Parts: sequence; C-alpha cells; structure tokens
Amino acid sequence: MFNRFLILIVLLLLASGIYSASAQADKNTPPPSSASQKKFFDHFNWIPADANNVHEFHIVGGYSFHSSRGFWGKIPKGELQVFGLRYNRKILELNNKHLIEYVTELNLSVDYTLVPTKYDYGAGHFWGFGATPLGFQLNFNEINTLQPFLKTSTGFMYFRKRFPSEEGMRFNFTLELGGGVELLLTDNISFTLGYKYHHMSNFFFGTINPGIDSNIFYTGITIF
Repeated sequence: MFNRFLILIVLLLLASGIYSASAQADKNTPPPSSASQKKFFDHFNWIPADANNVHEFHIVGGYSFHSSRGFWGKIPKGELQVFGLRYNRKILELNNKHLIEYVTELNLSVDYTLVPTKYDYGAGHFWGFGATPLGFQLNFNEINTLQPFLKTSTGFMYFRKRFPSEEGMRFNFTLELGGGVELLLTDNISFTLGYKYHHMSNFFFGTINPGIDSNIFYTGITIF
C-alpha cells in the first residue's frame, strides 16, 4: 500500500514538472499571430528624422495636351498647364531596396483652357491654384542613380470663376495617379520626368458635375 502511494506521489510530481515547463515555454514563445506580424514588419524600417536627405524640395511644371472622356471625366479637348512646389518626406524603407515617401504639393498656378464642343460644358480660360495635402510616393531601387517611382495624391483646386460654367463650382476636388523616373545628378540634386492621370470634379456639389480627366506630363528639379 505504501509503495503504491509513493508511486502515485512521484507521478504527480512528474506531471506537475511537465506542466510547469510547458507553461514556461508557452510564455516565452510569442503566439503565431504575433510572430507573423513581427515577420511582416521586419520588412520595413522607419527613416529617422536626422537621416541624410530625409527632406526633398521640388520645383515642378506640367502640361496636358488634351483631356479625355476617361474613367470619370466627361469634358474632352481641355488643355491644362500647372506649376508648383512639392515637398517629400522619406518615411519608410521596404526590404532595404525601396523607399516610401509622404508627398504634399502646392500648385501655385493652374490654367485650364476649354474649347466649345458638342457636349456644351463651357469654354474659356479658368485660372486658379490648388494643393494636394495627402500623397505617397514609392521609389524603386533607392540606392541607384536612376530610380523609377509610383505616386498618388489627392487634394483640391480653386478657380476665379465657376468651372466649367456657371452651373459648376469654384472649389473642386482632385485625384491623381502616375509614375516616372528620377535621375540623381549630384548627391543633393535630381531631375524628375513623370506622367500622372489627373481627375478633377466638384463631387456633385455643383448643379452639374461633368469632371475632367487630364493626362499630365511633367518635369522638375529636386533638392535634397
């Protein structure tokens, strides 16, 4: 009887030790979801504020030969000239090869020229200004002299008169998506050549909202 009781005590002690070791291992081992999240975020590196060339300043000019009745726009044959300043702030590195930047742009001069068409949405010159406070740019192969990039942003434009006619609005919203190449000329100067599909409309705040889609080709100089 005593031997059986002793064997039972030993088995309980062994079971207790195995459970304690298992619990300790579980405590030190992150759950699968946390491990997968850590593995995902390991691909990204935040750019510190004191890093070299973290800020970029651009002088940019662009031109669209004609607008198209594209995805959202309904006004054809409209020309667009735009000139402005842009600021980029490097925020993330991806796999130590690609770079993600925050982008904001101030369009100092915006000039649409609309000609009469069978759609009768208005004609004439429409001058204004605008800004794109929210945008992002992805540069590929950031360590190379020639860097392709993708860029998207959203913002607004404001005109001296209602666009595209008195049934429209002075204040309009913009959305653009495009890309290009950036050529490093020196350690702190680069040349940019790009294209962006640019949409503008009043988001149905006006009596009419035809919208206009432009194919803008632009170039600029960047100072780091």
